[in-house]
Amino acid sequence: MLTLDLPAEPYWLDLPRGVRVEIRPVTTAVMAAAQAAAARRLAASRIADPELDPDMSRGFSFAFLVKALARHAVVAWEGVGDTAGKPLPLSPEAVERLMDLDDIAAAFWDRATAPVATVAAEGNG
Repeated sequence: MLTLDLPAEPYWLDLPRGVRVEIRPVTTAVMAAAQAAAARRLAASRIADPELDPDMSRGFSFAFLVKALARHAVVAWEGVGDTAGKPLPLSPEAVERLMDLDDIAAAFWDRATAPVATVAAEGNG
């Protein structure tokens, strides 16, 4: 039996390096918006560089998807500062810079999509 136990309200994720992000639930709409944004950016990259290596293309695809998901999902954060150690205000550009850190991006992806993956696994059991 499929158990619909998905978050309905924003919730916090603990990420590496003492970073925490509050995200809205990753619904179909949020994921579709992220996928659309990532696809547009990848298409622009391929137009700009028709000789783009296939492995780099795959890398860009995932990076663009993680960044887009974070832009659409993150509503607050803690533990992110500027070079002087002052808390950095949340902005789409700053969220993307945070997702440029591989360990942060990987943990964000795994933790943000975990509730949906758990429900999908239950439905396939």
